[in-house]
Amino acid sequence: MIIREMQLSDIESIRAIAAHTWKDTYSKFIPKDIQEKVLKDAYSMGTMDNRFKSSIMLVAESKKEIMGYAFFSGDLSSKDVFLESLYVHPNHQGKGAGKQLLLTGLSNFKEPLSLSLTVYKGNPNIAFYEREGFKVIKENKGDFYGHPLVFILMKKNLKNNDPV
Repeated sequence: MIIREMQLSDIESIRAIAAHTWKDTYSKFIPKDIQEKVLKDAYSMGTMDNRFKSSIMLVAESKKEIMGYAFFSGDLSSKDVFLESLYVHPNHQGKGAGKQLLLTGLSNFKEPLSLSLTVYKGNPNIAFYEREGFKVIKENKGDFYGHPLVFILMKKNLKNNDPV
């Protein structure tokens, strides 16, 4: 497995992974029509163009197949990095791709102090983030394309293993 920067030619593979992973992960608590709206907006060419300009975008690849991807935001000197997205196709989960995407993404930042992310309550993959040392900071109720959800902010301190 290699971790590399995402290229424009990867967008269709990323969209396919997003669609499959969203269905697999969120179908129990996010209606299908809401998922479709989110995916359409989040992976539109306009949104992806903006990400290429403002995010570190990585893919995990094995034998020329993209297994997963991650988007990180924050300028390269940022002390507080935000993980926008981390998705690994269900067929490739548990093989280390998520962890490698996290580590490689963080290596792009100069001495980051923390990594934060938002995850939807009910996401079965919260356990992955907890194993990686993330702690729940707070929960917020919100409206997600007209559907009520609880958003969980998680954070991991990266220096001296300080508690969050």
